[in-house]
Formats: sequence, C-alpha cells, structure tokens
Amino acid sequence: MKKTTKIDPQITDLQDKLNRSLADYANFQKRVEREKEAFASLTLVSIILRFLEVLDDYQLVATHLKDKGLTMANKKFMTTLQNYGLTEIKAEGQKFDPSIMECQVVVEGEDDKVMIVTKTGYMFNGQCLRPATVAVGKKDFNKTTN
Repeated sequence: MKKTTKIDPQITDLQDKLNRSLADYANFQKRVEREKEAFASLTLVSIILRFLEVLDDYQLVATHLKDKGLTMANKKFMTTLQNYGLTEIKAEGQKFDPSIMECQVVVEGEDDKVMIVTKTGYMFNGQCLRPATVAVGKKDFNKTTN
C-alpha cells in the first residue's frame, strides 16, 4: 500500500505536465494559424496595391476612349478586386473625412464638402488602403484669398 501512495503524486505530477504540454501545443497551433492568416492578408494587400495602379490606368483610358469592351474589362477587374474585400471610397458630395480622404486643394463650394475626386480611394476589409485625393469646398473661398 505504501508503494501506491508514493506513485500517486508522481502520476498527478506527470498528468499535470502532460496537460500543460497539450495546452502549450494547442496555443502554439493557434498562434501559427494567426500568423499564417496575417501573412496571407499582408501579401494580398501588397498585390492589391499593385493592381490599383493598373486599375487607375484602366479608368484613365476608359474616360478618354469610351470603348464598350474596355469599360466591360474595367468593370470585371473591379468586381474581381471587390470579391477579395476591396471597396471604393465614395467621396464626391460627402463631408470631408481626413481618415479616408486627402485634401489636395480647396475650391469654392460648400464648407467641408468634397467637390471633386482627383484620385479614387479604396478600403480593404474595413481599413483605408488608399485615401481618396479630393478637392474640398470652402464658402466664400475667392473672397478670403483676394
């Protein structure tokens, strides 16, 4: 009987060590999974930023050529990017928001209202990927500058 009571603390200690090791391993697996997801997200953001340059060129050409095929290709390209979480910042006519917009110039117009979008901004999964470059209105702008 004495032998059994001596083994019990050892069994308890080993069981405790095993449980801790299993918990450590589970936490390690979760951390690795989070890191993989973060890396994949960063890679996707990097690729989308490069595609935005191409999208800007597409949109610039589309405004000058008015070609139906080019417009369709542009729309398909944008839809593909939207499927990955990209959304366009709708800035024109909105109140200026410095967290997602960058004021390039102040023009005559309603105070703090976006009058012109000079470069489209984009959000990616709820975060500003590229701020919209805009012209912001100011009442009596010509009177204050003269």
